[in-house]
Amino acid sequence: MEFTCTTRNVRMSAKKVREVTRQLLPRKNKKGEKEGMLVSKAQAVLSAIPRKSARFIEKTLNTALHNAEHIGAEWSAAEVQEKVADLKQRIENHSDENGIIQRKHRHLKAKLAKLEAYLDNGGKVDTRKLKIKTAMATSATPLRRWMTRARGGGSVILKRCTHIRITLSDDE
Repeated sequence: MEFTCTTRNVRMSAKKVREVTRQLLPRKNKKGEKEGMLVSKAQAVLSAIPRKSARFIEKTLNTALHNAEHIGAEWSAAEVQEKVADLKQRIENHSDENGIIQRKHRHLKAKLAKLEAYLDNGGKVDTRKLKIKTAMATSATPLRRWMTRARGGGSVILKRCTHIRITLSDDE
């Protein structure tokens, strides 16, 4: 099962944040397979990096971890089964005779997959076994400021912003 957290509009350039997120990305193990970093190890790595961007990434990672704990503690199997049945009905209502879902309702498949993964795990999430599947920093809309220049002109100052997204997974 995957747990995602996004921190939006962080006032720092994406280039500076990417330098830190690259250290958390999955690496190849001895068998040649990509393997994500454990959350506990990632927290230790981030606490050792003396950069402002590491603090933002650490906050996002902790929020994703708490999302996983919350889902494991708050959801019950009966409620999830009702939601799955409801989602299947909605998908069936918004698809044509070939089984193709209307464009604005495609997100329902992702919701259904998440709930079914929860049911497959038996409703239990072991946060100690969570690994980082993806860690990415993308550019957000920059803030534009003006600086006066010679002869009544002006130039733009871009205050760059970033979206940070971290996805945790407990897949083996």
